[in-house]
Amino acid sequence: MSDEMEKLLGEMIDKINQIMQSLDGTISQIESMNESINAMSDKFSQEIVSLTENVRLIVEALKQFRVQSNKSMQELSDELNEKIEDLWENKSIEVILEDEKKAIETIKKAQKTVSDNLYYAQLLTIIQSIREETNRILTGCDV
Repeated sequence: MSDEMEKLLGEMIDKINQIMQSLDGTISQIESMNESINAMSDKFSQEIVSLTENVRLIVEALKQFRVQSNKSMQELSDELNEKIEDLWENKSIEVILEDEKKAIETIKKAQKTVSDNLYYAQLLTIIQSIREETNRILTGCDV
């Protein structure tokens, strides 16, 4: 029985060694997967940090743009207000309005003169037509 026990014991040892080798392979695969997961996690963390920094830079650029555009709009508004104030103080607006009124009056006078001239031209044409008709009639009576 001792041979049989030794044989059985030898088979058990072989099976245990096979199981140990299989477990060593599995452990090796798990360690490899763990290293891959850690590498992916590190890369993911770096990408997140990079993305966060990019978003921060974009937000900062937008803030600067908003500040600059508000500043530019305020400068334009101040400049326009200053020019209007200068015009008002120098009475330039009133002078412009007076000049416009004079120009309108001149245009009205010119329009009335043109209308009068057209009326007189029509009257002269009518008078000339009457004169020609009268002359024709008188010439017809002499015959």
